[in-house]
This record gives sequence, C-alpha cells and structure tokens, in this order.
Amino acid sequence: MSSYVDDRTKALVEQPSRVVLQGARDPRDDAAAERQKATFDPQELAAYMNDGLDKLQRKERLAKLLEQQTWGDKTNRYFLTRNEEYTDSLKAAVGIWNQMRKDKLSVDEGIDMRGQLFMPGGLELHIGMFIPTIMSQGTDEQQAKWIPMCNRLQIIGTYAQTELGHGTFVRGLETVAVFDEQSKQFVIHSPTLTATKWWPGGLGKTATHVICMARLFLKNKDYGPHAFVVQIRDLETHLPLPGIEVGDIGPKMGFNGVDNGFLRFTYVRVPHDAMLMRFAKVSEDGQYTPPPPDNQKASYATMVYVRATIVRDAGDFLGRAVTIATRYTAVRRQTASRAGQPELQVLDYDNVQQTLLPMIARSYALQFMGKSMMKMYNDFEASRNKGDFAILPELHALSSGLKSLCTDIASWGVETCRRTCGGHGFLLSSGLPTLFISYVQNVTWEGENNVMYLQAARYLVKALMAAESGRELGGSVAYLAEARQLAGAKCMVGSSEDWRSPAHQLAALKHVATRLAVQAVQVLMKAAGGKLAFEGEPWNSSSVDLIRLAKAHCVLVMHQTFVEAVGRAASERHVGPDTALALKQLAALHGVVVLNEASGDLLEGSYITGRQASQLREQQRALVRMLRPNAVALVDGFGYTDFLLNSALGRKDGNVYQALYDSARGSPLNATLEGPAWRSVLEPLLNPKARAAARSRM
Repeated sequence: MSSYVDDRTKALVEQPSRVVLQGARDPRDDAAAERQKATFDPQELAAYMNDGLDKLQRKERLAKLLEQQTWGDKTNRYFLTRNEEYTDSLKAAVGIWNQMRKDKLSVDEGIDMRGQLFMPGGLELHIGMFIPTIMSQGTDEQQAKWIPMCNRLQIIGTYAQTELGHGTFVRGLETVAVFDEQSKQFVIHSPTLTATKWWPGGLGKTATHVICMARLFLKNKDYGPHAFVVQIRDLETHLPLPGIEVGDIGPKMGFNGVDNGFLRFTYVRVPHDAMLMRFAKVSEDGQYTPPPPDNQKASYATMVYVRATIVRDAGDFLGRAVTIATRYTAVRRQTASRAGQPELQVLDYDNVQQTLLPMIARSYALQFMGKSMMKMYNDFEASRNKGDFAILPELHALSSGLKSLCTDIASWGVETCRRTCGGHGFLLSSGLPTLFISYVQNVTWEGENNVMYLQAARYLVKALMAAESGRELGGSVAYLAEARQLAGAKCMVGSSEDWRSPAHQLAALKHVATRLAVQAVQVLMKAAGGKLAFEGEPWNSSSVDLIRLAKAHCVLVMHQTFVEAVGRAASERHVGPDTALALKQLAALHGVVVLNEASGDLLEGSYITGRQASQLREQQRALVRMLRPNAVALVDGFGYTDFLLNSALGRKDGNVYQALYDSARGSPLNATLEGPAWRSVLEPLLNPKARAAARSRM
C-alpha cells in the first residue's frame, strides 16, 4: 500500500480536523497552568522534605550522572526478561559501587544513587541486613574480619532467618547449630524439610555468605535462635560448598530482579567465631554467657532496624504513586460540556479530588512518620552503645505496629492511584504496576501485618495495666495514664471548622485508642477467666480486638507526629509562611480523613453526635477544595526526579501522550513490522499463497 497522500485527500480531512482541534489542549500547557495556581513555592517544600536544598540538588545531580551510564539506562526497564532483570540489577548495583570508588562518593551519595536507580537486585540484603547485623551483633574482632571484605564486595551476604515452615515465630525455627566441644566448631543442620531457609533476597544465585539464624544447642540444651556467619559458596567457582543445597525459589508476583532463595544445611561445620558474640557468647569449652538482662532480645535489633526502614520507605513509595496520579489527572481531560469546549481535567472531578488529595496528605504523614521512626531507632543505637536498652520495648512495639499500618496504607494507596489513572495506569510504562508489585510484599515481609499488630498490642495492654496499677507512663503510651477518663470523654467540636483544630483531632483519636484499649483488655480477660493471658486460646480468641487497638494507637502516633513536624517546620522557620500554611492544611486534612474512617468507633462510644459526624465529612470536602489549587505543587514538593519515577504518566512537563507513544514504539514486539509470530503461526492462516501451498502438500 502506497504511503503517498494526494492533495485532495488532505483537503478532505482538513476541516474535520479543525473541528476536533477546537477543544484540544496541549497537556504541557495544563501542567504549567497547574503550577501557576500554587500558593507556595514547591521548591522550598522539596528542599525541606529532602533535608536541605543541598541534598535535593545532590539527588538531581546524581540522577543525571546515572542517566549517562549504560548500566543506569532505564529506557528498556519494562521490557526485560527475568534473567535480564536479575543480571542488569546486579550490573547496576556493582556499577554504583564502582562509581562511588572512582568518584570518591560518600555513602549517602551511594544510597541516593541506589534510590534514584530503583532497581532492586541481589545486593539488597547484603547492604540492608548482612552488614548491619554484623555491625550491631558482631564483636570488634568479627567486624574487623568481615566488614572490610563486605565493603570491597569480596564477599556478598544475605540474612537467612525465615524458613519454609516458620516466619514470624522466630522461636520456632528448626535449623540447629550444635556446638562440638571436641572440635570447637558448630554443626549447622536442617533436620526437616520445613527447616529449609526460604525467601532471603540474594540467596538464590548471588550470596557467598549468609547470616544464618539457628537454634543454639549446648550439651543438648536449647538456647534459642542465635546468628551465625556461614559461607555457602566457593569464592573461586561460586559453586555451593559441601553440605549446602541452595537455589532460587522461582518467579514471584514482583521484585524479580532479586533472587530470593532456598538453603538447606547437611551437617555443615563452621568455626567457633562464626557465631556473632557481641552480646550472647559461647566459650571454646562450651559455656554459655547470656546477653545482658536488659538486652535479652539483642538479636531482634536487626529486625527492628529493618522494620524501621520499612516505615521510612512507605511514604516514599506512596509519594511516588500519588505524584504520578496527580500529575496525570491534572493533564488528562475527560468529557466536554458541549462541542468545541475543552474537556474537564480529571483532577477536577469531585471523586478524583476526594481520592488524591487525602492520598497526598497520607503520603506526607507517612514521610514524617518515617523520619521520626528512624530518629527513634538511631537514638536507640546511641543508647545501646552505652549499655542502655530502656527504649527497646517501645521501639519494638512501635516499629511492629507502624510497619503494619504504613505498609497497609502504602500498598492499597499505590493501587488506588493506579486505578485513578484509568486504563493507562495498567501499562508498565506508567510506572504504577511496578511500584505496586515491588512494594506489596512489605505487608508480609519481616512479619505478616496482623502478627505485627499483635506484637504492638501486647505492649499496649501491658502499658494500660501498668497505668492502672499506678505506674508512670511515658513515650507514645503516656495518654493511657488517663485511659478511663479519655474513654468516657465527649467531643467539644461546635462547628465544621472546629474539626481543623489539631487539639480536637488528637483528642478524638486518643478517645478511640483508649476506648479500644479498655475494650480489648475486657475481651481478653473475659476469655482468660478474669485474668490476663498473652498466649494460647484467650489471646488468639481476642486477636480482632487487639489488632483494632494496635491500629488505633498507631494512627494516633502517626497523626501526632505529622502535626508536631508541621508545627516545628513553621515555628523554626524551615519553610516560609505560605508553605507552612499549605502543610497545616494538609495535616488538618489528614486528621479529618482518619477521623472519618474512625467515625463508627466515635459514634459507638458516644464521643460524637450524628451532627458532629456530618460536620466532619463536610470539613473533609472543604479542605480538599481548599487544597485543590496546590495539588500539583504539593506532589512537586516531594522532589522526585523524572529519572526516579520512570513514568510516562508522571512526567513533570506533562507531555504524557508523547511519552506513552515513544514507550510503545520501543516494545520488543515492534522490532519487526510483521511481529514474531508471523512465520510460525499467522502466515499459514492468513496468507492465501501459504494456505494454497499447504493444501497442495496434503
């Protein structure tokens, strides 16, 4: 068919094309117009959210550096096979490592590069768990032995705790480490199929060493799980060592650049110093020295750290998703009121606003919570180095509960953002499906969320009982000292605008948390015959009420953290008054959103009236409309680069349709005009000559 078009044909479609173009708008113009509406400077907010203009500019500089590297090219990221994804992710991780050495970049710059590249691979747990565990639980001598090799990538490690048959219940692990006094070695063994280590990232085909969590046995006495550094692969051939069976567990829903693996030990001997002995110790004659009394759970420090980082990262993932969705819906137009008029921006539909503006508020709340969680963990590390473990119980409870709350919010939030983008959100090139399948594993990783909520609930029940016995409470549970009074309090809101007040919002959230705490204790004691029980049937039969308590407490902590962070930003002048006002409005919106979700509990406890509940919903609508002009500016305030987002829909310049088209043309299926199935499948069906030839051969 000829590609020549004659003048008559062109003239034929000229006028109809003009009619169509009357209502057309360039999405780049819409993106620019959105930013003109803003009441504050998004660059100022982005600098604040990234801990300073210098760090924001550093991320932008490193993104440009990455774009120049062959291993940093994201052009074909969404078209990779699993083997290509695994290999390319390792090339990228090693590329960053080498770039850091070549340019003498700092560790923080390396972290920024990994974040901007966003290509999880076989080194994730080497960096995130193997090294931190040795640093936190190894002696000075063990750190001196292992850390230099880790930093030079002469060995690659992972963290092997989860087993085929056990996850969150660490005490139930079946892998054993038996001390042989004669040889002064430990024998690591997997006595059952369910003792097989299962899920560690990087274990399948990358790691040469593992930190193996195994139950320590001395003279046939079980001392519970302890950490051991075990080599699993030959450093010259990368083949498994004798007694080691190791491999990849297969393709997953997402995160397939990471080779999650399985590992079985068959009478594997390791030296005495393989056990990490900063706290618990085993002498060469087999004598056990337990960790300090205040640090009986020292081995949990790594898990607490990882859960803290999960809390930190939740806001980042949701922030990326809502940035893509907000930018796209601001330039996507749908339905004109009459012919020739511009179609309405999707973001101007009430249901879309009521979805995305609260999601922006949640993203900021999660990010401030993440910063606070990491500060709390770093404070614990400093105290622990001085022998003070006093904050560990609350840190463990908060990291468990907030891990659950934040990952619940972020995982369904990313999917909600994808749905808001309509059909285009289903394309990998939108960036949203990859965000979701890369993130959703967090709701079960490092502890299934309901189990984690129950760990937080255990701490909260004990805190409530301590308060009722007259003991002083501090930290996040201080409000429980007034549990009975708060549970019976009444709301003092008189108008819709009153619901914007942080004081009214926090009072209502405290009422919900304290009421559910009292209720959970009552349910638990009834199940246990009038006493408290923290395990067995009474605990199990009370889990729904206990989980509700943990969620309510964590929502309170998160919103209080948001309010306090915004207050500091304004009072300490980290941002100007216009930006501070936008943040205050956003925090107010977050407060009314979580209170609307808790309205059933507020009404059930007679804390609010039906009219106050109606005023609460009214205020959410008012705040959403108030913040609508700042929607794009608020997501710009996260400071994400286009390189990081890697999204055709989330482009900062708004040129989404050209980006979608360019991405489609780059599909490997378009490498030939006829397609890969033409010769083998389609030609015998469709080509008349091929059909005739086939008949003649019959």
